[in-house]
Amino acid sequence: MQECKVLLLEDNPGDARFVEELLANAANHVFRLQTADCRLVALNALAQRKFDVALVDLDSHGLEMLLTVKRHAPGLPIVALTQLDSRSTALAAVERGAEDCLVKGTLTAESLARALEYAMLRRHNASASADVELATVVGILGAKGGVGATTLACHVALELRRQTKQKVLLMDLDVSSASASFLMDVHSEYTTADASTNLHRLDASLWRNLVCHTSHGVDVLQAPGATRFHDPLEVESVRHVVGFARALYSYVVVDLGRLGAASLNLTDEVSELFVVTTPEIQSLYEAGRVLKKLLEPGITGGRVQLILNRLAKGASYSTSDLERALGRPVSARIGDCSKELHEAYGNGDFLDERLPLAKATRQLVANFLGVAEDPKPPTRTGLGLFRFAGSRQTAN
Repeated sequence: MQECKVLLLEDNPGDARFVEELLANAANHVFRLQTADCRLVALNALAQRKFDVALVDLDSHGLEMLLTVKRHAPGLPIVALTQLDSRSTALAAVERGAEDCLVKGTLTAESLARALEYAMLRRHNASASADVELATVVGILGAKGGVGATTLACHVALELRRQTKQKVLLMDLDVSSASASFLMDVHSEYTTADASTNLHRLDASLWRNLVCHTSHGVDVLQAPGATRFHDPLEVESVRHVVGFARALYSYVVVDLGRLGAASLNLTDEVSELFVVTTPEIQSLYEAGRVLKKLLEPGITGGRVQLILNRLAKGASYSTSDLERALGRPVSARIGDCSKELHEAYGNGDFLDERLPLAKATRQLVANFLGVAEDPKPPTRTGLGLFRFAGSRQTAN
């Protein structure tokens, strides 16, 4: 007898026990029930486990909760529960994606089990539960501030778009800076904070208004710091924003900033994590601390690559010396491009793919994608070339 995993969204303990007892007494069925008493608990459950069907109580959560489940788990069949024997309520629930709407006062073990079984069957027959290919999430984490992590994140996003021709999102979590928005030449009143506080409304339509669509094909979800200095983000809400974005893109590049509570708790959403450091003693010391934490059991599972940035020519140290010091192999070495970047920025050229840093990132992304040879850029550098004008400024 196959087990059926059910997510129940119900904030009334008595009603939750009632449903649990009904499912426990259902003949010829084995139900495994998990109850969520609020929206965030429900979204956490959906992110952490795979369910066969959801039961949503409309009396406590309303039709908006039904829509939230549909948006964050589009292939999951939903059955609505209500105290009201109302045709209009039932129609409204079905119009919003429920397979059925049941009145609590008429429920029996058999009728509830049958409704759940039929809901799963209808959804299966409609092919709506087909697996959705989710985006690869690339995290960029600085060992400390000022090591070039944000600049690299922008270049990585551009290169992923150029080399794969797939949809790419750059998502910035910085609560005090607008650097990524400045480099990507985007300005909007909406940020990651707006997405995380509107999870209940988050759908494809709202998402299009939240992200900035750029001429080079990379979408940008701005950092909260792009509009104002912001309080720390609610980590679990940001996790669900990343999860939502994964269904819309092929690649999501997350600028994680420095290691902290938020970035650490998001590492399990990341497919590959790049830690960026420079060869200065303080940066290497911080990189060692960061790597030690990330490589603890249960944190990243070893999905960590180390990038050495701003390596000076003719340095007295070798890469192998740094690898021994950090206890981790170096995946990419990027020369010191500070002079070229300074000159380019002075001329108003941002993310020009002719820059040495762009060329180094091109090879980094090619290696990440498993491309044997360094793909050459087109002759005409139309991607990512921005001119600085007196009117250019970040939002305050």
